Amino acid sequence: MRFEGHGVVWDPKANKALCRFKDGFIETTDKRIIEGLKKAGYKGTKSTGTAAKDAAEEAADEDVTEVNEA
Repeated sequence: MRFEGHGVVWDPKANKALCRFKDGFIETTDKRIIEGLKKAGYKGTKSTGTAAKDAAEEAADEDVTEVNEA
């Protein structure tokens, strides 16, 4: 997924940086980062990349949605 923002997003549970935006965005398929950014209020969009990358993003997004619904 692709998220837009600036600077660093802090992970209070791990007490370290979750991610750093570069050139105003971050693209990731890491479930932990996607979940953390969504919890922080960032809205992600699916990347327009390879089919494998898009499938990985969809799987990560579904896992985050399932965890948040529980």
